[in-house]
Amino acid sequence: MTNKTFFLQLGGVILITVAALLGLFQVPKLAPYQLLGWISLGGFVFLSIVMFLIGRSAANSANKNTFTNTIMVFTMGKMMLAIMIVYAYLQLAEPTDKFFVIPFFLVYFVFTAFETYFMMKLGKAGV
Repeated sequence: MTNKTFFLQLGGVILITVAALLGLFQVPKLAPYQLLGWISLGGFVFLSIVMFLIGRSAANSANKNTFTNTIMVFTMGKMMLAIMIVYAYLQLAEPTDKFFVIPFFLVYFVFTAFETYFMMKLGKAGV
């Protein structure tokens, strides 16, 4: 996967996610959680770029276990980061309900699907 292809596809995923978030924030119960949604989007865009750059390097490594290890580290790290963000938001913002997780996990799941897709492409290219 080339840089151009990755960034074009990332742009498409960002547009889809922005549209979904804007739709979600039309629901009165979810409107108070816009800040968390936009911060999540920015964070996952950054993480995807880092993941692509490191994953591309690992896929081209002479040691093929490097790519697998990279995927495992990113997967565990991302899950831990998600738990920490949700917990921190719960403690700091003290939301009145649990609906705050909907915008966060929308972004999380969209970007997890995209990252799975491009990491599979990188893995095949590195074979």
